[in-house]
Amino acid sequence: MPKLTDDRMLSCSQLPGLMGHSKWSKPNDVLEYAVKAINGEDPRTDAGEAASWGNALEPAILAEMSKRLGIDKWHSPDRAFKHPTLPLGASADAIAEMEGTVIHHDPGAGIYVVDGDSIVLDGIGVLESKLTRGHPEDVLPLYRGPVQVQGVMMCTGAKWAAIGTLYSGVELRIFLFKPHAATQQAIRDATVDFESRLDDYQSTGQMNWYPAADSDDANRIWPLARDEEIDLGEEAAVLAGEIAAMKADIKDSEKKITDKEKRLKTLMQKFSVAKAGNWEIKWPMRHYSATAQKIVPGKEAYSIRQSTLTIKEIK
Repeated sequence: MPKLTDDRMLSCSQLPGLMGHSKWSKPNDVLEYAVKAINGEDPRTDAGEAASWGNALEPAILAEMSKRLGIDKWHSPDRAFKHPTLPLGASADAIAEMEGTVIHHDPGAGIYVVDGDSIVLDGIGVLESKLTRGHPEDVLPLYRGPVQVQGVMMCTGAKWAAIGTLYSGVELRIFLFKPHAATQQAIRDATVDFESRLDDYQSTGQMNWYPAADSDDANRIWPLARDEEIDLGEEAAVLAGEIAAMKADIKDSEKKITDKEKRLKTLMQKFSVAKAGNWEIKWPMRHYSATAQKIVPGKEAYSIRQSTLTIKEIK
C-alpha cells in the first residue's frame, strides 16, 4: 500500500530503521526524511520495481491470507491511523475483524504463530502484505514487519496482527502476532525521542543527529571541516594504529591474490573456462557496444568532505 501517513512525523513503516533493525535504513535516514518534509521538500524516492510488484500483488496476498485464516470481514483503509497520544502514524494494508477464532501453529499450512502454539483472533486485527525474493523463513527478521505491526496495532487499537509474506512468488507464509509489551514500550520511547529531535530542529534549525551508525553516517553528521588540528590522545592513537595495520593486511592480501591470479591465468592461457577439482574458473571475454562520443560539460568549483580517513605514522 502507498504510504498514507504524514511525512513530517514518524510512521510505523519507519520504525525498523529508527530502532536499528533495518538493513536499508539508519536512524538518521528516518530523521532526515522527516526534516526534508518539514522544510517543504518531497523526501520520497522511487522505491523501484520490487516495491511496485509488492503493491500490485498486495490484493492477492491479502485475499489468500484471509482465506487461510477464515476471515470473512476485511477491508483496505484509504486513510492513515494516528496514535491517540504519540506522534506516530500508521498505514494498514488491511483491517480485519474476527470473533474468537483459534488459529494453531501449522507450518504445513504455512501458518506460524509467533511466541505460542496458538492464538485467538478476536476483534480488530491488522493484515500486512510483504513480498520478497528471498527464501522462506520460519522466523521473520525484525525489518520485515514484526516491529512495524506492533506499531500499527498501537495506532489502530488492534488486538492481533498477521503478516503474509510471499517468498519468490511461489510460497506464502503467514505469521501471527499478539501485542508485545516490551516492543511496544520500546516504540513509545523511540517515538518520543524522535519527536524531541524534530522539535529541536524546528526551534533551533540545527539537526540533533543520532549517534553515527557507520562511517558513511559520520560523513553526513559532520560534512564540513575546519582547517585546524586537534589532539585526540591515546584512544584515537590506538584506533589509528589498528586501522593502519588492517589496511596493511589488506594490501598484503591483495598482492597475494594478484600473484595467484597471474599463476591461474598462466595455466589457463587461451581458455575461457577451466575446471580444477571442485572449482570452476572463468576468464571470459567481455564485449562492449560502440558508443557515441560525449562531451562532458564543465563544473563549478565546489568542496565536500573526504569520505575516507588518511592515516600515516608520524616518524
